Amino acid sequence: MSHQGNDIGTRLIESKSYGALEVTDNQIYHLELGVIGVSSIHEYALIPLEDTPFHLLHALNEDVSFITISAYETVKDYHFEINDEVVELLQVQNPEEILVLLIVNIQEDQLYLNLKAPILLAPTSRQACQFIIHDQDLPIRHLLQRKGE
Repeated sequence: MSHQGNDIGTRLIESKSYGALEVTDNQIYHLELGVIGVSSIHEYALIPLEDTPFHLLHALNEDVSFITISAYETVKDYHFEINDEVVELLQVQNPEEILVLLIVNIQEDQLYLNLKAPILLAPTSRQACQFIIHDQDLPIRHLLQRKGE
């Protein structure tokens, strides 16, 4: 659950997993189509996890969250094309305006990245979406390796 914090432009998310999370309006993104599996949730806050390359994408009004990481900092040669519908949804003029995050899953003490369905965020418009890549055979479980491995 979230509610207005003491300052204008901040909100407090009460998370069972992460405790009280204070976020500002510029951390909040609208996902018109939601995320696969929780398509009814449209408002999320992007919160950096201190001293890590990871971010928490936490729903404002539900106890739903995803650990994410920047695609371009973790996967070499990761690229794809987006269609005009996504450009319009994100309200961007060029690809440089889009942040690409990958959802991290933990299975058997290993970290895996979903390369098939990244989260695209447009910081200028505060719009975001989960984009399914159909024109490439990308895994939904790509092992995240530390640099040098």
